[in-house]
Amino acid sequence: MDPNTLGMQDYLAMELLTQPKTEYLLDASLESLHVESVEWLKEIDFWSDEITFFYKLLKRSNDARDYPGRELAIIEKKLISVNSDQVSKVRSDILQHERALAGVLQSAYLLEEDRYREKHRQLLMDIYSIHKVIRSLKKEVFSFIQKHE
Repeated sequence: MDPNTLGMQDYLAMELLTQPKTEYLLDASLESLHVESVEWLKEIDFWSDEITFFYKLLKRSNDARDYPGRELAIIEKKLISVNSDQVSKVRSDILQHERALAGVLQSAYLLEEDRYREKHRQLLMDIYSIHKVIRSLKKEVFSFIQKHE
């Protein structure tokens, strides 16, 4: 199957899945949104562990094999970038989002809740986007290791 087609299928599937989810967020309780944010944080911690594992795997495997240095450097750079840039940023955003929830719960203003829900929707899209990048990166690591075994 063509990777470009697969990418488009993933994109379409994401669009189909996020549409109802976005509608759900309009009616979900704040407690449900909090629970979802906590789950995101757990998933992000797992992603970080996974990326670290793959980085160490490549480094350790590199000692035993003669991997092409340029290809290896590109994959390592991607792993570091995803973990230190994207994953860390969205984790920080979610923690800030959780702190904002305390303010929303203490506020009587509906506008505050609307802003919170909008930020939650944006974070949901960020999570989907990073998940897609990480999945692609894992495939790249697997393919690289298999290719050079």
